[in-house]
Amino acid sequence: MKKIRSAVFVSLIVLAMTACGSNEQVGEASPPAQTPEAVIAAQNTDRAAESKAEATDSAPNAAEASESKAEADRQETGAADLNESSAGSDDEYQNPTMNFVGPYVADSAEMDVSAAGKSDAEFKVEWSKEDSTVSVWTMSGEMDADTFTVEYENCEKTDYVYNEDGSVESETSVYDDGTGRIIFNPQDGTLVWEDEKEHAADALIFEYSYSVAEAAETGELG
Repeated sequence: MKKIRSAVFVSLIVLAMTACGSNEQVGEASPPAQTPEAVIAAQNTDRAAESKAEATDSAPNAAEASESKAEADRQETGAADLNESSAGSDDEYQNPTMNFVGPYVADSAEMDVSAAGKSDAEFKVEWSKEDSTVSVWTMSGEMDADTFTVEYENCEKTDYVYNEDGSVESETSVYDDGTGRIIFNPQDGTLVWEDEKEHAADALIFEYSYSVAEAAETGELG
């Protein structure tokens, strides 16, 4: 009877040990191995996530660069428009007479040309005579920028007689309704005066006088 109990006890111990070993194997069991396709898919997923993160980080910088370039383009365009506008304004409002202002001489006559307003020209002619008489003509008109011609209908002529000391002895108004034209030649810097009232300057060509202009600038011209 004792032998039977011993055998049963030993059997129980063996069963208990076997059960413990099974539990340990179950607890330590490793996860199933992944297939190569699963590994590659996981790697691709990780790379996609990293690329998306980098794109997200770089997006603000790209937006800032694009905005900076757009602003630079706007400034450049604005500067170009401003320069073009300024150049157009100068061409539009410059009096064409400015190309011909100054003193011109022919024989003993001197004509001074000046610009007035946007397109007008003013003239003063002084012609010295042998008897101490100086005739003075003044007239004005609009410059034709295509023909470089100034038509006038308002010429006034005045004769002055001077004493030996340079004082004015007499002043006589001759007329104030003279008509005619001044024609400039931009090729050689000369002009002709077509006086319809007296034909005072027929066959004369007035040439620009650098010496008179220099004397006027230095104050040596009386």
